[in-house]
Amino acid sequence: MSDYTVAFTATTDLPGVPFETMRSLVLAEINEHDLIIQEESPNSLIADAGDGLFGIRKGDRSETALIVAAHDQRGLFLFKWGAVERLKLVFPEAADAIRWSDGDASGGLPPNFQFVRVKSVTPVGNTFLRVTFEAEDFSAYGDDAIHFRVVLPPENVSPEWPTLAPNGSVKWPEGPAAPHRPVYTARRVDQAAKTLEMDVFLHDGGRMTAWTQDLMAGTDTRNTVGLIGPAGGGIIEDQHVLIGSDETGFPPVARLIESLPQGARATVFLEAEHGANCAYPMPQRDGITLHWCARSQGQTASQAVLDVLDQHAGAVLWFAGEREDAKRVRDAAKAAGYDPKALRVSGFWTANPTTE
Repeated sequence: MSDYTVAFTATTDLPGVPFETMRSLVLAEINEHDLIIQEESPNSLIADAGDGLFGIRKGDRSETALIVAAHDQRGLFLFKWGAVERLKLVFPEAADAIRWSDGDASGGLPPNFQFVRVKSVTPVGNTFLRVTFEAEDFSAYGDDAIHFRVVLPPENVSPEWPTLAPNGSVKWPEGPAAPHRPVYTARRVDQAAKTLEMDVFLHDGGRMTAWTQDLMAGTDTRNTVGLIGPAGGGIIEDQHVLIGSDETGFPPVARLIESLPQGARATVFLEAEHGANCAYPMPQRDGITLHWCARSQGQTASQAVLDVLDQHAGAVLWFAGEREDAKRVRDAAKAAGYDPKALRVSGFWTANPTTE
């Protein structure tokens, strides 16, 4: 069981969804994420995810009912959203038809959405701009989840913001008003000053690049945007870490290095067009070895990581970069015997977006 009282619960019937099929899906989630089974019987299977509960029971009006629980409304929303998104992959019609027992809050802003204002934009090294946001409350942004989505409305269009859908998920604006919603890392959060910093990698054709450069020039009126989060992985608390990343992952790498426990060892491969000349300020600490890879000389972080996998058996592997590079690193690490639960490998971008 979790060490907190679950104060908020919601259930929904899933007409037409076989109980044993859902049992298999819930068991797969439990096994993939090494969760604790909180309740198991012929009529139920509920998992403890640490910050909440989710699972199934035999329904009152259908064979299967879904249940989620959390210690606050924000957490409950995240469990609902996650449940709907996973169910969509197998039973899309049932996912769309979900209506939760705690009422219909559709039409309002999602609980993990907030408006933020741009306080400042400053250069970081030669290829990044640091955007500092200010808002009334960043208390949700801690070390257990360090990523979020920026919700950036299009230029010269009256902004439309995401809303809650009737099934408890998020409904995004479509058409000309559809916002850009890339994922970024909270590089630094100052709870006292009520500010959050993120670093934007500057590259040709990037909408975030154009936005931040226009902000620097004082020509962009989109000084208020939305954030959805936090989400995703948090800091690493292990003593042995292997890290590889191109520029898209430099901000989380810097945050991870700063947060490593005392005495930790980390080998870090950083890929930029001209290597260390990008001048991104990566933290220096005892036990941390930084290697810069220059793409202009044919060096890549993915290959550097692949070359030393056998030297770091038992390490946590963190990698970010192009999607196919990430897949190669993940597959090679699994083949080398790395614990799948120790792999934090992400494709932050794709070289062939038109093929998806």
